[in-house]
Amino acid sequence: MSSSAALPSPVTSSKVASRQSRTRERILAESTRLFLTRGYDSVSVDAIVAAAEVARSSFYRFFANREEVLASIMRPVFETGIGMMAEVGQRPPREVMGGICDVYLRLWSASPDTLRLVTRTGGAYFRLFEDLHRRFREQLIDGMRRVEAAGLLLNDSGINSARIIARTAVPVLEVYRDHPRIDTLFHQAMNGLLIKPEA
Repeated sequence: MSSSAALPSPVTSSKVASRQSRTRERILAESTRLFLTRGYDSVSVDAIVAAAEVARSSFYRFFANREEVLASIMRPVFETGIGMMAEVGQRPPREVMGGICDVYLRLWSASPDTLRLVTRTGGAYFRLFEDLHRRFREQLIDGMRRVEAAGLLLNDSGINSARIIARTAVPVLEVYRDHPRIDTLFHQAMNGLLIKPEA
C-alpha cells in the first residue's frame, strides 16, 4: 500500500475536526451552565462530562483541568470586547457612551451566560483572565475620560462612570433580557445614569 493511501482524505479530516469542535463547544456550554447554577467550586470534571455526554478522555483531549475550561469560557468574551472597544475609542466623545452600550449589547447577544459568569467569578480564579480584564477596563476608562473631557458626564468623573458601567451594565441587561426593545431601553438606562440630560 502506498503512503498516500494511508493518509485520511481532506473530507474525512474536515469531518473529524468539525466533530471535535462540536464536542469542545458542548463541554464549554455545559460547563458554563453548571458553573452558573452550582458555582465553580461545586462542579467536578465528572459532572461536566456527564452533562456534556462525553467521555472523560474527550474532556482531557481539550482541557487539562477545570481551570482551563473556565479560562476558555471567560477569555474570549474579553478578547472580543477589547476588539470592539478599540473601535469605540475612535469615535467622537458624544458617540462614545452609545458605542460602549453597543459593545455590551453585542456581547450579551452573543453569550448572555458568559457575561453572567464574568460578573460572578473572582477571587482565586480572577487570575485566569485578569490580563484581559485589565485591558478592557483601561479601554472603558479611557473612553469615559474622553466623555468627561467633553463635559458630558453627570458626575464629572470618567473613572467613576467606568466603574458604574462595569457594575451595572450586566444587571440592567438581565432586567431587560426578554424585552423586545432591550437595545433602546439599555441605552436609555445607561445614559440616564451617566450623561447630562442636555448633552
